[in-house]
Amino acid sequence: MGLAGNCLACRLTTDRESRRLNRRFAGVDSATDVLSFPASRPGDGSAFRIAPGEDTQLGDIVISVPTALRQSQEAGADPTSEVGLLAIHGLLHLLGHDHYLARDASRMTIATRQLLSQHAARRGWLPPRVPPLQPSA
Repeated sequence: MGLAGNCLACRLTTDRESRRLNRRFAGVDSATDVLSFPASRPGDGSAFRIAPGEDTQLGDIVISVPTALRQSQEAGADPTSEVGLLAIHGLLHLLGHDHYLARDASRMTIATRQLLSQHAARRGWLPPRVPPLQPSA
């Protein structure tokens, strides 16, 4: 992705903390699987690029482990793969992607599939199944 030298923080947490953070920062009083807190607001996600050689704190990602476990069970997926999927989802949000509109959800799904396929190919694995994102209000 051309992000060498950049960093982010990832917190694995509980549904209780996820709910508290979601309520405080998004105004939604429920737990969620992943939250992203960008260090800056890049604007249009698909056009956002970090200048080569610039070290940047991308932001923070919060993943609710209990929610990830439930989702992996519902999908018949490996829990570790689910956490990885959520980490990629959070990273893409930090880079400015969103999925409020169908077009944006499609772009984010494609980016997720590309990143996970590259990761799987480097390890000699089959790429995981990634369902299409649905637009969120």
